[in-house]
Amino acid sequence: MPITVDAATEEPSRFDHPATDATGNTIVLSNPGRYDGVLVLIPNTDGFENIDYQGYNGTNQHFSGKHAYYYAQLIGPGVDGDYTIRQSNNDCVPDCATGTITTQDLRWDGSDYVP
Repeated sequence: MPITVDAATEEPSRFDHPATDATGNTIVLSNPGRYDGVLVLIPNTDGFENIDYQGYNGTNQHFSGKHAYYYAQLIGPGVDGDYTIRQSNNDCVPDCATGTITTQDLRWDGSDYVP
């Protein structure tokens, strides 16, 4: 059963099911504002790497941190047991309502999620 987590977001976050894929990384799904997000917790000897997550603070909708993907969705796990992160971007040209939206799939390379 999914467990919700307070991750400084407007809506509760939750671990995906399964929460850990074949990479050993733990996936947290969130909606920190307008779009969904994916947080990836990378295990280390002390628990998890510090991802320096900066979440919603009520006035500044800036979400960042290593392995914190905003406007993203989780795909999988695939046949290899790994999740893929589908990252979207809106160029907001001429404005965000009519901007071009592009997507890019990111896969774990052993140290980072890369195209």
